[in-house]
Amino acid sequence: MKFFLEQRNLSDDVANIIRKMIFNGTLKPGERLNQAQLAEEMNISRGPVREALKLLENEGLIKHETNKGTFVTTLSMKDAYEIYTLRALLEGEAALLASANITEKDFTRLEELLEELETAFLEKDLEQEARCDIQFHGTIVQLSKHKRLIRMHQQLDTQVGAMFLTVANKLPSRASMVVENHELLIDTLRTRDLQKIKRVFSEHYVNAVKALAKQKAD
Repeated sequence: MKFFLEQRNLSDDVANIIRKMIFNGTLKPGERLNQAQLAEEMNISRGPVREALKLLENEGLIKHETNKGTFVTTLSMKDAYEIYTLRALLEGEAALLASANITEKDFTRLEELLEELETAFLEKDLEQEARCDIQFHGTIVQLSKHKRLIRMHQQLDTQVGAMFLTVANKLPSRASMVVENHELLIDTLRTRDLQKIKRVFSEHYVNAVKALAKQKAD
């Protein structure tokens, strides 16, 4: 397969292609990436490929191991536990704070993102699902108006792609409920029940960790 690209923003274009190959399953979790082969397939030099891989590493989609090479990310149980439990802590508190600030306009925006998420799910566009997820949760966290919490949460956005890949590959039944799970978050925010809001937002992530641990045990 050959790709022909313009020189404009070449490394970004290459990153977009490789990102799509990861999300659509052409490149599998744990698969080794060969810079020379990718450069040949795209009919370009290795430089833009190398820069593209750095971008994707920053997004958490690939990882470089010294003396071994570059691979599509596979989250270990420890990785998943740390990422999901930290997001549970941050978003439980963020949603609690956001409940005091959220307006009908904000709910409308969340409903729009939910529709976009459903479309991406139906079209099996995992890349777009991840983007919608980042925007959905980011919208709620921004409403907390807690600057340091917001900054910490944004730092975890680089791992969302890897999280989606992990769930899609290891927990297909949970992946199929992505729309319902996010709809529950909106419904919970509408209750204005502070204890319930904190619990449901935390469980959104904690339950994923439990399901991953159960899948590994089985």
